[in-house]
Amino acid sequence: MSAGLSSVITLGAEFKQELGFSNFEIGLTIFSGFASSFIALITLSPQADRGHSPILLKSGLITGIVALLFLAMGDSLWYFIVGRSLFGFALGAISPAAKRTVIVSDSKEIGKNLGKLGAYDAAGWVLGPAIAAALNAINDFRTPFWGMAIALTFFIPTALKAKPDQAERDLEKKRPSDLFRIRRFNGAVLILVAYFVFIGAFESVWVLEMDSRGASNWQIGIAITCAALPIPLLSVKGGVLAQRFGARRWAVGTLAIITVFVCTFGLVEGLLALIILTIITSSFEGLGLPSGPMLVSVSVPEERQAAAQGLAASLQVAAGALATIMAAAIYETTNDTVAWAVTASVMAVLLIFGWVLTKPPDGKPIKPDVTFDLKRRLFE
Repeated sequence: MSAGLSSVITLGAEFKQELGFSNFEIGLTIFSGFASSFIALITLSPQADRGHSPILLKSGLITGIVALLFLAMGDSLWYFIVGRSLFGFALGAISPAAKRTVIVSDSKEIGKNLGKLGAYDAAGWVLGPAIAAALNAINDFRTPFWGMAIALTFFIPTALKAKPDQAERDLEKKRPSDLFRIRRFNGAVLILVAYFVFIGAFESVWVLEMDSRGASNWQIGIAITCAALPIPLLSVKGGVLAQRFGARRWAVGTLAIITVFVCTFGLVEGLLALIILTIITSSFEGLGLPSGPMLVSVSVPEERQAAAQGLAASLQVAAGALATIMAAAIYETTNDTVAWAVTASVMAVLLIFGWVLTKPPDGKPIKPDVTFDLKRRLFE
């Protein structure tokens, strides 16, 4: 699924050249995916806490295949809006169910296990652009979507084997909005949102800027693959370190470094310098990737894991959607330097508020290595 999504992003410049889409229209298709994913995360994530994770995994996979077929056959903007929307909805259904399963399977290894999940997720981002670029070179920009749809069908037998976890369930069917009463949950969400402000800006600006600097479609695909490669390689190690040194400290620290590098994206010239900066940034993304979901996990009880992850992810998606439109508009009217400077500024503000809200009430750091109880919900 991640490979399919990264293929869509990689081919953004191709949509512009082959179908005549404007920068705004490309941003609109990306926005539609964020919006539908937001809806799925809000409405479906609580179902995973009630024992319905297998259904979400199976239906999400099927919906993802249908979405890729829409993209493969599309010849107008509306096809791509529908296809991107369906794919976003599919990812929104799958993500909380997968995270809950990983989190409750072994609470003592939450960092390592979330790191593994992040590594597999990021591996799709690494493979997707290279596959899309190769298939596009063989035929045309529709071929990658056909290829991804066919590839996903081979995972249907695996999805059919999914079974409910044995952890505590939300038998009271609480509303996701109740989670906003937890101060540290709100802080964890702000920290995650800061990261997705960068992701949204990256989707709408980075590929277009590569194109404006003279990069061909295959160069963009290879560049995204190289830039994303450190994430799956470092994610597991990042989860282990986050558990050792504290998820709060690790999440804010890595994102602060990323924010600094984002400022420099618009200050360098040429393709190579931008690619190198992106690779360095993605290294810190890999190290910090598991710590955000860890912060969310330790802020809520066991029976609310999927709802918390889904609500947090929905707000991430909303932030990413707004950042996509904002960054695209700024880039269209000014330049990449201004777009990246604004992105970094917003990230910095969110990180500061997130740091304050996630501070333990007694000021004493407690590592998140105790099974789901009060201590477990305090962070370093």
